[in-house]
This record gives sequence, C-alpha cells and structure tokens, in this order.
Amino acid sequence: MKIPEKIVDCIEMLLEPYPINFKEILTRYLSAAPGEEVEETWMTLKAAADFAKVSTWTMRRWCRKGVVSRKTSRARCGRILIDRSSLVKFLENLPC
Repeated sequence: MKIPEKIVDCIEMLLEPYPINFKEILTRYLSAAPGEEVEETWMTLKAAADFAKVSTWTMRRWCRKGVVSRKTSRARCGRILIDRSSLVKFLENLPC
C-alpha cells in the first residue's frame, strides 16, 4: 500500500506539536510482514508491569526514580505511558 507523499507530509505537519513521528510509525507498519505484529513504542502502565513481571506500584516507583522513560497520555488525562525500549534496557541491566 503506497500513501501519497503529500498526504504523509500533511499528517506529519498535523502531528508536529505532539511527540509522534508518523513517518517512522508508517514505515514500521508497512515493512512488517503480513500477519506479523508490530511492536508499539509506548505501553500502558499495566502492560509494562505485566511485561516486567512486577506490580503497577513497582512500575510507578521506577518511573518516579527515572529509571524508565514515561509520558502522560494526551488522549486520557493522567494515564501514564512507558517507553518500551527504556524498560527493556533497564531490565537487561538488572543484576540477577
């Protein structure tokens, strides 16, 4: 599926005030094999806690300490989103 560059540029311009890189997201989705799931960049607090096999309160503490990157969702006031790559990096560096 090819989206005209003019449309992609317009969408990118509309999303400019927000921390969303539409071209990067579009490239990931278009390069994924059919039926293959594309990994999201941001996870909900619960999804991140489940992924790390910890409680949501532990995830909140990690966010407060700054060991994982987070942002609040603009769509749902107060909802915390966790950066998947920072969480994976933190988990890989945990002592066993």
